[in-house]
Amino acid sequence: MKLSSVLGLAVMCLLGVSSTFAQNEPNVVWEAPAPGGFANSILGIGWSPGGAGQVAVGSTDRWVRSRQASNGALVYSVLQPIRSGSADQTIYSSDGVFLAVHNSSGGLGYRVHRAADGVFLGTITVTVEDNGLVRFAPDAQLLTAVGGDGTRLRWHIENFTVVSTVGSGYQRTTTTFNFSPNGVYQSAASRSTITIQRRSDGATIKRLVGGATRGFTPAAFTPDSTGIAVWAASPNQTTLWRLSDGAMVMQFPGAATDEGVGAIRFMPDGARLVTTGYLPFVDGDGLWQQVGVIRFWRVADGTLRNNYYGRTGIGVTSPIAWSFDAMFFAYGTYEGTTVVARTPAP
Repeated sequence: MKLSSVLGLAVMCLLGVSSTFAQNEPNVVWEAPAPGGFANSILGIGWSPGGAGQVAVGSTDRWVRSRQASNGALVYSVLQPIRSGSADQTIYSSDGVFLAVHNSSGGLGYRVHRAADGVFLGTITVTVEDNGLVRFAPDAQLLTAVGGDGTRLRWHIENFTVVSTVGSGYQRTTTTFNFSPNGVYQSAASRSTITIQRRSDGATIKRLVGGATRGFTPAAFTPDSTGIAVWAASPNQTTLWRLSDGAMVMQFPGAATDEGVGAIRFMPDGARLVTTGYLPFVDGDGLWQQVGVIRFWRVADGTLRNNYYGRTGIGVTSPIAWSFDAMFFAYGTYEGTTVVARTPAP
């Protein structure tokens, strides 16, 4: 997260913002700061399935914390291994029994914990084959701990984002892999190109122009697996493509050139798209400030339905996580606060 340059007061006019950003905020149910007040940012967030669920968050301080979804009460905390980096993804299995955690400096794989108490069980290994296909497999420890297929069939593959970086300096190349909910497709975004492959045989079905020139590319397949949405900084917008013919279906423009989007999520019914990130602006005293933003877009016509910049810190650094019925959503901020709010009306 960074303070950016040269937006000017025009940004505030464009957003219709008054002198305080705190007026347009989601309908918050609860929010919980980082325990002890230690500095960290929430990067990963997941909501367990079922009515009496938990919300798990992963932070830049290596801690994974599980909270009661109803009131934010802390259930347990698990520290990830030393030098493993940030806990940047927290993903519940489809039955809510297991919790997968990705560590930014821990390679491509995911550490699997028992969701009830955080006990470490083993690892889901991740490999990228020569044809570009991403494969997931349990290691020997996980197979021994849980038996059967080692949890292989207990995950929604669309919840995983695999980021592979090779080389260094100007030769450094980052590829962001995302997966369709039906398991048929995967995308590989790298150097402003998105390659769509069929996972059964590795065949390339489409190449799209978009995404980041360098580094991580926020992307998400539609819930019905017929399209993919990808954000690019230049121009600052999220573009939705149809997979069948590669046609651009809709564009969702940002408010200013210097804002950033960190994640894209669709509502489970596919009717709305949600982006999270940050927006720099000039305040009434002429000083640069920054605020987190959450935007709900209507997919059918690209209309911006909700534009939240209150209770969002100086940046929303996690994706959105939905409750089992999508009546609530959770997110995390740059300052380390976990927030659960009611989903706005369409």
